[in-house]
Amino acid sequence: MNQLEGLFLNVFPYTDNSSIVHLFTKNYGRKAFIFKGLRKKNTPYIFQPMHFIEFQSSFKIEKSINSGSKQNLVFPCHQITSDIRKTSVALFLTEVLNNLLKEGDYSADLYPYIKNSFLLFEIQEYDANFHLLFLVHLLDFLGIAPQKNYSEKNAFFNIEKGVFTTKNDGFTKDQEQSLLFSKLLGTTIDDKNPMNLSKRTRNNLLELVFQYLAFHFHFNANKISSHSILKTVFS
Repeated sequence: MNQLEGLFLNVFPYTDNSSIVHLFTKNYGRKAFIFKGLRKKNTPYIFQPMHFIEFQSSFKIEKSINSGSKQNLVFPCHQITSDIRKTSVALFLTEVLNNLLKEGDYSADLYPYIKNSFLLFEIQEYDANFHLLFLVHLLDFLGIAPQKNYSEKNAFFNIEKGVFTTKNDGFTKDQEQSLLFSKLLGTTIDDKNPMNLSKRTRNNLLELVFQYLAFHFHFNANKISSHSILKTVFS
């Protein structure tokens, strides 16, 4: 048996006594596992958004679905499950990652980035900009990071080229959004001086990130069912 670790992405019933759980694993990327007994009474349910799971599996990389058992949380998520704002963000980002992270090879630094970011989200005070910062810096680990070349001359962000340019054309954002996006790119996820953004500005920047992901990573924001709800929560 192998000891594995992974981030919860999705779950759906398989039989009366088992479920198929999709996890983004530490060593093998996205994989599916069958777990039994998840719906038994008095059984703690740990397969939830932003939860990292350690478990045992007779794992075979060539199999499309492996079995899993003896699952436990890697770290507790008391704040994420008790603060409705954090719970909503966790649901939203899990949906985004479930849509983005398909089976295949990724940077070895991607898993630690997600894990460290979500642990920070659990222990720090609620930050309404967290989802934006997380997604903006996620672009680095997906291999599609924009160039950080903003200047007074290069004041328009071009979504197609991933650079700041001198021209405002069909693929660019206006100067205000471009400036704010540039500031996001230069802000770390654990910055102690968060950007003061209005709800409308925050939602506009999220749309910008989604458009960029759609152009460079075949991302479909229409599949994110929590998107419209989160527009209200992100205030």
